[in-house]
Amino acid sequence: MFLRLSGRLEGTILRPLSQVGKNRRRTAAVQHSSPSHSAGDEAPLASRRGVIEAHLLEVAAKRFASTGYRQTTLEEIARHAGVAKASMYRYFENKQELLVKIFLKVASSLARDLQPLLASPLPVAEKLRRAVQNLVRMMGENVALFTVFYSEEADLPPRLRAEVLEVRRSFAADLESILQEGMAQGVFREVDAKLVVYAIMGMCGWLHKWYGPGETRLEDVAAAFVGLVERGCLTSRGSEEKDCLADRLRHMQDLLGTLVGQAERLEQGNVQVRR
Repeated sequence: MFLRLSGRLEGTILRPLSQVGKNRRRTAAVQHSSPSHSAGDEAPLASRRGVIEAHLLEVAAKRFASTGYRQTTLEEIARHAGVAKASMYRYFENKQELLVKIFLKVASSLARDLQPLLASPLPVAEKLRRAVQNLVRMMGENVALFTVFYSEEADLPPRLRAEVLEVRRSFAADLESILQEGMAQGVFREVDAKLVVYAIMGMCGWLHKWYGPGETRLEDVAAAFVGLVERGCLTSRGSEEKDCLADRLRHMQDLLGTLVGQAERLEQGNVQVRR
C-alpha cells in the first residue's frame, strides 16, 4: 500500500500536477525539436542523473541530521555537494522535496525488509535473529537517513506523515508475527509480543543517536542485541545451553556497558557543541 501511494505522492506532493503538465509539455517540445535524439542517448543521461540525485540526497541527509532540517539551507547543501545552487533545481524543486525523498527511501526499505524472511522456510528462531541483524545493519549503515527519519517527521506533508506511521506499524506487525509463530511452535516463551517488538525497535532505533565511524563494529552490536532478544524469548533447552547463554549474556553486558559509555560521551560532546 505504501509503495503504491509513494508513487502517487511524487505526482501530488513532490511535483504539483500543474508542474507535471508543464514538465510533460517541455519534454515533448524538446523531443520534437531534437528528432535525432535516440533512446540509446537517454540511458546514460538517466544513469548520470540518478547518480547525481543520490549524491545530493546523501549530502542533504547529512546536513539535516547534523544541523536540523529547518536550519539547513539549499545553499549549504549545494556547497557541501560541490555544486552551484542553481544546479540543485535541476534535480529537486525545493528543500521539502529532498526531505520527502529521504522519507520515501527509508520507509520503502522498511516496508520491504522483512518480507523475504516471512516467506522463507528458515526456523523461526533464525528468522528473528536475522530480522534483528538486518535492522541493526540497515540503521548502522544509514545513520544520517535514519536520524532524519526519526527526528524530522513534523516537517512532512500530512498525507506522507500518515503513510510513514503506517509503514512503521506494518513493520512492527511483521516482526510481531515472527514472535507469534515462535510461541505457537513452542520455540519462544509466552511473552507480550508487542512489548518485545517495541523493545527491539527502540533498541535498534537508538543507533542513530550514538553509532558512527570508529564505534563498535556493527556485527558486534548485532550480536549483542540478538543475544538479549534470544535470552528473553527462547525457551530453556537444558543446562548446557543455559551455561552458554549465561556466558553470552556476560559478554553482552560488558559490550553494552562500553556502548553506554560511548553514547554518554557523544551526548556530552553534542551538548558542548550546542553551547
